[in-house]
Amino acid sequence: MRKKIIQIASWILIFELVGFYLGLITKANISPWYELLNKPIFTPPNIVFSIIWPILYVLLALAGCLLWQHRHRSVARTAIFFYAAQIVMNWLWTPLFFYFHFIGLSFLWIIIIAGFTLTLIYLTKDKFKLISIMLVPYFIWLVFAAYLNGGIWMLN
Repeated sequence: MRKKIIQIASWILIFELVGFYLGLITKANISPWYELLNKPIFTPPNIVFSIIWPILYVLLALAGCLLWQHRHRSVARTAIFFYAAQIVMNWLWTPLFFYFHFIGLSFLWIIIIAGFTLTLIYLTKDKFKLISIMLVPYFIWLVFAAYLNGGIWMLN
């Protein structure tokens, strides 16, 4: 039991540290670049992102940890592929958008992330229901983020 707690805590810590680092990239590009962009009408205040992402990273870390614990099962191996692909793409989205300012590419990128995540939810819905449930808020946020990204691309 102690080993599992350490494993879960390690996953969460790693994800939160990556999130913190990505937040630094974002923060460095808020002013003046992001502030001067035309944004869609439902763009939330910047503080919302600082609240949502740490919660989502906990859910993503827990989902990843649970998948990893079942990595020897064939259905888990396929799910792990989609999980790893979408998480790497997620972590690369921030520099693509905020550092390189590739707004159009970032929009396509986030659509692919959402597609991989939806596939992951589908793959885990029967055998790993808890994982699929934990991924639903993330998927909803990805759809909203795609709306924001696409809106920024169209308006600028």
